[in-house]
Amino acid sequence: MVSTTRILGYTDRISAAPGDTVAFKISCDGVTKYHADIVRLVCADPDPSGPGLRYDTVSTEATGWHQGRHQPIYPGSYATVPPASSSVLGNSLSLGAMIFPTMPGNGRQTLLGQWDQTTGKGYALELGDDGALTLMVGDGQKAQSLSTETPLPPRQWAFVGAGIDVGSGDIWVCQQVLRPLALAPAEVSVFGRLTVGSPDATGIPLMMAAHIAERDGGNVIAGGHYNGRIDRPRIIGRVLDPAAVREIVETGDPGTLDADLIAWDFSQDITGTVVRDVSEHGLDGTIVNLPARGVTGFNWSGSILDWRLAPDQYGAIHFHDDDIYDCGWETDFSWTLPEGTRSGFYAARLTTDDDESWVSFFVRPSRGKPTASVAFVASTATFMAYANTHHRLDCDHIEHLYEGLLTFGEAEVFLGEHRELGGSHYDTHSDGSGVFYSSHLRPILNMRPGLYTFNFINDSYVCAWLESMGQDYDVITDENIEAEGADLLDQYATVITGSHPEYNSIRMWEAFDHYQQSGGRHMYLGGNGFYWRIAYHSELPGVIENRRGHAGVRTWEGEPGEDHLSFSGDPGGLWRTQGRAPQALVGVGFSSCLFDKCTYFVRTEQSNDPRVAFIFDGVAEDERIGDFGQRGGGAAGLEMDRLDYALGTPPHALAVATSADVGPGGIVSVEEFITTPPAVDGEQLGIARADIVFFETPNGGAVWSTGSIAWPTSLSHNDFDNNVARITGNVLRRFLDPTPFVEGD
Repeated sequence: MVSTTRILGYTDRISAAPGDTVAFKISCDGVTKYHADIVRLVCADPDPSGPGLRYDTVSTEATGWHQGRHQPIYPGSYATVPPASSSVLGNSLSLGAMIFPTMPGNGRQTLLGQWDQTTGKGYALELGDDGALTLMVGDGQKAQSLSTETPLPPRQWAFVGAGIDVGSGDIWVCQQVLRPLALAPAEVSVFGRLTVGSPDATGIPLMMAAHIAERDGGNVIAGGHYNGRIDRPRIIGRVLDPAAVREIVETGDPGTLDADLIAWDFSQDITGTVVRDVSEHGLDGTIVNLPARGVTGFNWSGSILDWRLAPDQYGAIHFHDDDIYDCGWETDFSWTLPEGTRSGFYAARLTTDDDESWVSFFVRPSRGKPTASVAFVASTATFMAYANTHHRLDCDHIEHLYEGLLTFGEAEVFLGEHRELGGSHYDTHSDGSGVFYSSHLRPILNMRPGLYTFNFINDSYVCAWLESMGQDYDVITDENIEAEGADLLDQYATVITGSHPEYNSIRMWEAFDHYQQSGGRHMYLGGNGFYWRIAYHSELPGVIENRRGHAGVRTWEGEPGEDHLSFSGDPGGLWRTQGRAPQALVGVGFSSCLFDKCTYFVRTEQSNDPRVAFIFDGVAEDERIGDFGQRGGGAAGLEMDRLDYALGTPPHALAVATSADVGPGGIVSVEEFITTPPAVDGEQLGIARADIVFFETPNGGAVWSTGSIAWPTSLSHNDFDNNVARITGNVLRRFLDPTPFVEGD
């Protein structure tokens, strides 16, 4: 059996143009040598019952044999500050913070300090193996710990503090649960004596939510990752009693201690990567591996739901031991794209006699120089939102959703065993909190041929169909639209979105809207598109944010008060809840899932309107449309969209076809009803359906939407000779005709 997981990799950029250099970062497990080919993918589905895996090999300087090596991944988020000045801290100090631990008792977890496990030097406030607050002090010869010996309760805010007085030898630790819910003691203070020498922390960075666990040359490897929130961490360069430290932490008032106080305020620069020291010392730090920001702190009142309106109530950062942003691997080989490189879906194919792996990326045309009148949008934000998803492994109800027992291949089992590869927006962290951020700077096993036919593989059927027609096309990505907006779309006569463009930023939404309003022609060939609102980071490349909120089909639900995106401050969640339902953009919006089968479309009476005669050229009125296909045997299914004038479908839009025989497997989306009715399936509820919709837009433009994820995977049936391909081709030919569309013609 050929392995698909012993060689893994990613690129430094997800989209490249001629003249750009793509760097490939590769890690091997037991593979000493592998062969690399750069290929242009035509169809990424290896299923032999369809077009099969199709690609064209490109001759490049990267082609050839390369040495294999293992490159590790170090997940876990934390904040780090350059080694604090000894003139500020000295050897005697007090520590304090508000914390909200989510996994106390899950091993040692560092909260705050300067601790180097490799030398045993420094000090740290941490949670011990038992979940109790512990002060660790070491002089390089031996270490001393002082514990409250009382485990902190999970998911409750508590004050934690410690003091070290080298001169007198006094030390103390204190934990105080702010709003105790159990009979265990709410406040525990323990005092002791130093039995080690001075905790020399010279040259050790100050870290929050982790400590130095290893050193690899000049690189620091963090360990002791904390799961939970930290708010208002403070270090005071003298010893105070617990009550005084808590007052400084809780009120934020340093009193007369300005010269001795280091005070970080996580409510500042929430959109960025810096943690601000608001004291006179300016010991700012940086976050690593993107812990969650824009989350409620210990003093959140519940009266404000937008962190921009009361940032002081959002002064916490939620750290996780499995956060990952950038694997940080070194480059193994590169490819500089020559002028004339054809746009498309691309991959590095990495092989040995026993291995085959793929590292996917996308090639766009040179900036400002389109090579075709058609642009196909690779839904890279959606690919990233699903990146390395574990939902089939982790969700309790998944077999009910898919109406059957699940089977897993090598790659999916591998993902379940290697959580260091990071999760998707459908996953939760190890502490149960939702995954906000997803990056492409890591191997993504479901953005390549093989695993998980949603999204990337399904979209490649559109490429295969365009190739079968001999139609030239450019591939552009969501990142390109985010960067260039409507200016990019305006270069094309027709823009095609694929099977599942589910995740969109405000800039993307407005770019499509502007394009359509300006006379552009948009073919939306999928379902459940334009559904969730996301944001891109303003500083860090290759990462998006999604907040699930409290509406829509979701595998986890956001915490109260945390629906606003930390990257932008804008509200997250469904576009529908923000007055921009998908119907207002493309005429249809998500209504239901249909996973037990896929079905077909039938024409409606409105399909006889002369305005849409071009759509059905060569298709009989009573002909079943798409009663075939690679997904469930039909063109209507998986996830389906419906017309709804109340949600924004233009009043002149025509529903020219609708799904038939949906049956009980069609499950209506949760946002479609306010209270739970007794009938929520396609056999009893008419909104469980897919509609094919057409409407004209201002300035001679038009939109045509298929309302089904399964539509593209029916294009290839009978070698692309079928009514799904014929209808789609009819629309494309008319959309490329410069004759303006006029409502009513």
